[in-house]
Amino acid sequence: SFRGRKQRKDYYTVIAATMQNGKHHASKDDAEYFVKISRRFVIMSLLACSLLAYAVGRTARVLLIDGPQQRLLASLETPLTAGGDRVMKLPNPVLKDKPIPRTTYTSMNFDTARSSSINSRWVVVEGQQHQQAGEEKCAEDTCDASSSSESCSSCSRGKEPDAFSAALTTEEEDGDGEIHLPAGQHLLMDIRNVDSSFLASEERLATAMLDVVGDCGLTLLSYHCHGLQPSGVSCVGVLLESHVSFHTWPSEGVITLDLFTCGSNSLLPIVDAMERLFGIPANSEGPQTVWAYKVRGFGEETEEELEDLFTFPIGTMTEYKKEVVSITKQTSNIKNDRIDVYDVLRPVYQSYESYKRSMKDDGSYESQFKEIFRPDRIVFVNGVLQSRRSAEIPYHEALVHPGMFAHENPKRVLLLNCGGGAALREVLKHKTVEKVVMVDEEEEIVKISKQFFPEYDDCNYISGLKHRRCFDDPRVKLVYSDMFDWAAKVLGQDNAEKDFDVIIMDDLFYVAGPKEYGDFVLLLSKMMSTNGVFVAQMGEAPALDWPAIEHSFFKNRGDFVKSLANNGFKHIVEYEESHLGFWRPWQFLTAFGNYETSRENWYRTIGWFDLSILQRTWPTTSGDSSLFHFDGAVMQSYSHPGKASELVFCRGHPDSKYCKDGRDLDRAQLSLPAPEQVLRNSFRAGEEYNPAADRSSINSIHSATLHRIEKDEVLTIFYRASGADVVSLQSGEASVVFYGQNQTKVNSL
Repeated sequence: SFRGRKQRKDYYTVIAATMQNGKHHASKDDAEYFVKISRRFVIMSLLACSLLAYAVGRTARVLLIDGPQQRLLASLETPLTAGGDRVMKLPNPVLKDKPIPRTTYTSMNFDTARSSSINSRWVVVEGQQHQQAGEEKCAEDTCDASSSSESCSSCSRGKEPDAFSAALTTEEEDGDGEIHLPAGQHLLMDIRNVDSSFLASEERLATAMLDVVGDCGLTLLSYHCHGLQPSGVSCVGVLLESHVSFHTWPSEGVITLDLFTCGSNSLLPIVDAMERLFGIPANSEGPQTVWAYKVRGFGEETEEELEDLFTFPIGTMTEYKKEVVSITKQTSNIKNDRIDVYDVLRPVYQSYESYKRSMKDDGSYESQFKEIFRPDRIVFVNGVLQSRRSAEIPYHEALVHPGMFAHENPKRVLLLNCGGGAALREVLKHKTVEKVVMVDEEEEIVKISKQFFPEYDDCNYISGLKHRRCFDDPRVKLVYSDMFDWAAKVLGQDNAEKDFDVIIMDDLFYVAGPKEYGDFVLLLSKMMSTNGVFVAQMGEAPALDWPAIEHSFFKNRGDFVKSLANNGFKHIVEYEESHLGFWRPWQFLTAFGNYETSRENWYRTIGWFDLSILQRTWPTTSGDSSLFHFDGAVMQSYSHPGKASELVFCRGHPDSKYCKDGRDLDRAQLSLPAPEQVLRNSFRAGEEYNPAADRSSINSIHSATLHRIEKDEVLTIFYRASGADVVSLQSGEASVVFYGQNQTKVNSL
């Protein structure tokens, strides 16, 4: 009990007693006693206990945690090599002009028996690395001495220097306003024929990794490397943007790399740097690099991802591909007009081993025909495949010659969006051409073509032309202008350059949309001569599973054809070519100003076209035909639309007479010759044959010699020509009868 109220203020009283069997029993000195403790004593006791507890805890941490950890880190920072004769000195990842970003580091290390060494480094701010005793300079400039100024200046990846100083405003948006979507860029690279000593050196590999990261402004937080037994190195670097990793096989001379970054910045500019830094050659042949670039994640899908460039070659692990040039420029109608040129080996058709043999002068087949085994060169405009060197001849011959031969005497030709020069080359092969006007909006296309595709405007091998380069021909006028602006200016002049016999447009999308189709067709009608022919490349040919054009992605194609039909073009033909290097056959369109003449010329026979090629085009300097793909047989395949085009058309026009009656044309007016252009009629010798009853035998005395005359067979050919009647031949018991224009039988040779 407490005694006295005054004492309660300054003292605590403690009563001690003994209890036995639940009752109070007084001891020998049965009396109450008091222990008096001052407030100061209590406070000092608490402080002393706290200090003692802290000292014990701190000592335990130093002895049991910090000490072993420091010894472990020291051993990791300066591990001995397998031979134990030197110490590894790996560079630290260094931030320049940036604070270290706030992150949470979590790690679990396992005992890796296959690791001969384990190395880790964490990011430091520039200047801190010099505080480490005995450590060499490990933070180089952004571009090392071996880097070109162009490659350094062109690489502008990652955050701005002050990006990390801004506070995060939302969960997915940082202070620099960048939205972090769940998407990124992925670069995969495999390199072989690499120096084995480089692939076994963790220091050299780590230095190369830091140089790659630094070259493009990425932020490396830490990296960790394991040297494996019996050989090989595996490293992974943790980026603020994501990660970089690689593994090596020194004995095989192979390294595989993987770089992934979040965000929208392309990794394509870093390809050359990675190949240069990691592709240390093992011998004089140099390294071989296979790489692919992909867009990953679930971000907003961009138009670029869907284009040809990101399918092949960028997104494919091909044996060889090399960027030749990449240009991005501002234009009047397209915000970013990008042009890419790549050299690639075509999968399946070309191999890297054959290409290497072709580079040697060892008498091998490949070295004798180097042009066959050289890489294909492809040009992309805004990601869309425009042309490839391996298929430019069939492409431009299919674009130019059907329309040129359909016209009886083409003298004036207008080329729209044909800036490469190859279409011009094909036009100039025709002897009748007197004037060619080329209108192209992009001067850059012409410059790139001249520099990287010199064969496109090469006229040196054409015997009748005096100038080596087609652009230098005095008949050619090159205009850099929008088509509509140029046409409006020309049509407003008294001496207008119009009345073109043939107008060729290389891309339908040169006309922006349906609203301009009517204006464009009106311009065509004003610029063309009475018997003019218009040709356009339409893009991918229809497939069997396409819906009607009016309900497909290519609706604009149908709108354009309707505009032509509604503005005086009564005969419109579509044809396809499948040897152009695209994923599918390509479709072209020809529209005729004169109905009768165009139909008659378009459906001529193989022999007529073969003869016309010899008569109307200049030969090569060696005397051969200057046309390498186009001939009468090819033109025969262009005469009628493909079956898929017919089906797609009829899905939208089921009531059309053409769809109900099938592919039959007006046989009363047209010839549908057999493939050999020679009709074999099973008439007995001496029987009369009336050619008027079978007009399908029209045309071509030219191919008569290709048909073997059998016994008791009459071979009849009706020859429509402007000359005199032709002849009748007798060959034993068989006869060949020729009819003249008046359909009268000729009996004398």
